[in-house]
Amino acid sequence: MKIVVIGPYFPFRGGIADTNQELCNALTKSGHTVKVINFKLQYPKIFFPGKSQLSNDKSGKVNDSKRIINSINPISWFNCIKVINEIKPTIVISSYWTSFMSPCLSFINKGLNKKITKIGIIHNAYPHEKILLQNKFLKIYLNNIDNYITLSKNVFEQIKIINSVKKGMDLFHPVPTKFGKPIDIKIAKEKIGLKSDFKYLLFFGLIRKYKGLDILIKAMKQIVKHDNKIKLLVVGENYESTEKYKNLAIKEGVFDSIQFKNEFINDNEIKFWFCSAILVIQPYKSASQSGITPLAVQFEIPTVCSNIKGLSEFVTDCHDGFLSNSDPKYLANKIIFALKFDLDLIKHQLRKKKNKYSWVNFTNKLIKTND
Repeated sequence: MKIVVIGPYFPFRGGIADTNQELCNALTKSGHTVKVINFKLQYPKIFFPGKSQLSNDKSGKVNDSKRIINSINPISWFNCIKVINEIKPTIVISSYWTSFMSPCLSFINKGLNKKITKIGIIHNAYPHEKILLQNKFLKIYLNNIDNYITLSKNVFEQIKIINSVKKGMDLFHPVPTKFGKPIDIKIAKEKIGLKSDFKYLLFFGLIRKYKGLDILIKAMKQIVKHDNKIKLLVVGENYESTEKYKNLAIKEGVFDSIQFKNEFINDNEIKFWFCSAILVIQPYKSASQSGITPLAVQFEIPTVCSNIKGLSEFVTDCHDGFLSNSDPKYLANKIIFALKFDLDLIKHQLRKKKNKYSWVNFTNKLIKTND
């Protein structure tokens, strides 16, 4: 089958681009012919809070893509429609993750040949920070595709409130493979210069207000009191100032127990950070779903995450991870409980989970939406 994937792709970096790369690799391995229509300009600099939209990681090979979409230039949208219609695909898959992209993606989908099945992968029904007319933008996108899939039940339920008629399917966030396999904890620590005699907790990913890093920092006081050989790794690019978190750590008396590495981590280094940790902590206050949870599954590191929609559906408490309330004292007690737990039992379940939530299973179900 001939398939076109529309969305951010290498050299763009971040979770959506990574997901599209995994999607294309899985579809190709299943025998499909895949073409990628990528962005030439994704966000104007004024709208992008990070340091760079592009990756400087040259370690991995990816499929070629046509970089022709300018998100704010309608002329490029017409060109995109022309290119895709000339390819004559059976299916076009586009990724929706922010209201900002709705005009661009909706226009392109609307202009495609009516014989083409248009499927949307909706990562977020709403932006993480509310914007004006966000429901309207999603409705416009939905009206210009044939069906959609979500990566969590939470997002699926949100869409049903906005549009109960549009055909859709709730799938899952597949476990990524592009970042490598688990490695020995001693080797991982050596690679990134961590001390062998400390036990590390990992908070990984973009630092944003909704992710609850403040809750985790407040919880560290009780955790360190339980075991002063525990340190917290805060690893990821900051989309807000980290000074408030560092000041909070000083106020709580745990600054020396936290190591901040506020930069985007290249693909080939991600495994070292995860495999150096004994637990991954996600104290989120809200979530659509999370790409960090399946990353932890891939590297077989147990997760302690908030018991909220978008996260809790992917974790069974004390079976393949741990669920906690978004409260510093409760989170601290749950982490201490997890540290005393037989984590080998959790890791055994995580290995099973890899097969269940594989990209092969995901793409097989995605393609069935065309039947």
